[in-house]
Amino acid sequence: EYLFIAEAPGKNEIALAEPMVGQAGFVLKNWIMPAVSTIKIAHEKNKVGLANVLRCLPKEVQGRPYPKGKDKEAAEKYCRQYDNIPDSVHTMILFGEHAQRLFFKQELDAEDASDKRLGHDLKGVTGRIGRVYERGGRRYIFAPHPAFILRQPALITHGQRALEIAVGSDQLLEPSYLPWAMALEQLS
Repeated sequence: EYLFIAEAPGKNEIALAEPMVGQAGFVLKNWIMPAVSTIKIAHEKNKVGLANVLRCLPKEVQGRPYPKGKDKEAAEKYCRQYDNIPDSVHTMILFGEHAQRLFFKQELDAEDASDKRLGHDLKGVTGRIGRVYERGGRRYIFAPHPAFILRQPALITHGQRALEIAVGSDQLLEPSYLPWAMALEQLS
């Protein structure tokens, strides 16, 4: 089975008490999942679970629906939805920064620190699309959040490629780093 984990529910998810039924869910179910037949079939056979890092919508903090700092930690302790992942789940697709850092905070913090020391730009979510980790008999695949794809439709193929990687039908290679100034030189 596959488990897709996003961030926090929006108003549609709260009203229906079901994850991924709003606009981001539309993007996932209509633009991304149908492009990968294995995922599409698994979803039709109820072998795809949908969840959020938070199952409730915390109070707005500084104009953002997702809290930061200590407010984030408190909300995640209270609203956890990911504690009881069924053993049948073999692959988890982590949508967006919050889901990725929830499971791989130490690794991503170390990577960010290394990038800073080397003077590199931080990779962020788009720099980690398609990354695969294996831990405890499960595969974890990083993907862009469908809400992000909704705002930047050019990233649809990136979401689709991440799902292809999840089912083992494709593999993205980590690009080598090239400083911006050097990239501009090569383009001119």
